[in-house]
Amino acid sequence: MSHAISPAEAASPTRRAAILAILAITLYRVVLLAFDTTDLFVDESQYWAWSQHLDFGYYSKPPLVAWVIRLTTELGGSNARFWVRLGGPLCHMLTALLLMQAAARLAGEKFAPWVGLSFITLPAVALSSVFISTDTVMFVFLAGALLAYAGLIERASLPRALAFGACVGMAMLGKYSMVFVVGCIGLAALLMPRARVSWRDGIVSALTAFLVFSPNIWWNLTHDIATVRHTSDNVNWQGLNLHLRGALEFFLAQFAVVGPVLFGTLIWAGVRALKRVDTPLERHLALLTWPIILAFVVEALISRAYANWAVQAYAAGTILATILLLTHTKRGIIHSFRINLFATIVFPLVCIFAAQVALPGGDSVLKRYLGRAALSQEIGATAKEVGTAVIVAENRDILADLFYTLNDQGFTLAARKEAGFPRHYYEQNFALDPATAGLILYASIGQLTCKTGTPQLVKTIKPASGYWRKHEIALYLTDAACLAP
Repeated sequence: MSHAISPAEAASPTRRAAILAILAITLYRVVLLAFDTTDLFVDESQYWAWSQHLDFGYYSKPPLVAWVIRLTTELGGSNARFWVRLGGPLCHMLTALLLMQAAARLAGEKFAPWVGLSFITLPAVALSSVFISTDTVMFVFLAGALLAYAGLIERASLPRALAFGACVGMAMLGKYSMVFVVGCIGLAALLMPRARVSWRDGIVSALTAFLVFSPNIWWNLTHDIATVRHTSDNVNWQGLNLHLRGALEFFLAQFAVVGPVLFGTLIWAGVRALKRVDTPLERHLALLTWPIILAFVVEALISRAYANWAVQAYAAGTILATILLLTHTKRGIIHSFRINLFATIVFPLVCIFAAQVALPGGDSVLKRYLGRAALSQEIGATAKEVGTAVIVAENRDILADLFYTLNDQGFTLAARKEAGFPRHYYEQNFALDPATAGLILYASIGQLTCKTGTPQLVKTIKPASGYWRKHEIALYLTDAACLAP
């Protein structure tokens, strides 16, 4: 049963204190983001490139993250890293506030403040507040969908049905994995009468979601279903080769994603559900959480799964864990908050001193976020030295940063084209024109061989630190004929 929220409850001192804490944490993240010394990761640079060419879809992801980056960079009048990443902490702030409201409606006002505080301090949220990702922008609309859904199971409402459908559609424009949440809502409706909405509201929601999401369907149909093909490649099913270690590693990684206390509590919730000693609300929320986690455990077992792939489970999961902790062991929620608050404070500081925080082997903890811009700048400087304005590469990491770091320096940047379906966004949209005249500087990991002609090795770059440490990037002077497929 849903709980109506009175004006007095919505303005309670505890709720106000939680909102102020969420705003304070967000302000802390935004201020420290201005001093962040890390480079954009390959995905972030690619999302920025997308934002320069607004569309309804892109090679590997739906478009919402590009739209958000375009909004923040336009507001700031700058393409600096700060403005590219600003959407991260702001989206998480909105998500925390929406989840508070959803928790109040689902479980009661006493749980709402702690749900908001628990979410804003999740380790995964702390990490993705210093970067920008598809998960981050999806979560805002996932939380909005959960809030509308909480109202729909309380009573039929056309406005809420429209809001629910619109949020689902927008979340799908953020990341296709929102479909797992929709599946869990359907499963809960199948198994629990309390989880059902009226037929009218369900149909209205489905049609609205389809309408909102349909531009991306159209884009895929007119672009060789590129995003769907890439997503399918990520799934990477190749027979029934079981990877027990991969499944175990994925499962254990969830303790780091949401914190040891909260994930341990979710396991406890699962055990309670299996023993049939849980409440109807607990079972409902468990059905919105555990099927997603288990689906990716299976994915890790038969192929691979990154730790963040199940994050959409933790909208309902955060509410579920908070309810259990506050109901049965209030000390647990305090311990959880303290542990996760530590990550919240430390992550932005590590990003400021990224080059100084090193592992025993000498590499930075944030190695993959360092050295990318320096490599691009050296490639650009070399191009100027040899007198060419055309730079080509085939490695996506190199291309992504070249397009970002050298975007305003007058270079013509292109990807080497190979036969068959494009391997990445840059080959799909910025493949080298075979008719390109003159000399080209080509950045290669490894030796370049040509079908025609002999490329001239100009320089070999051996970075001493950062992502490219222990790699050799060879710069060749060549022509378009050499780089032909």
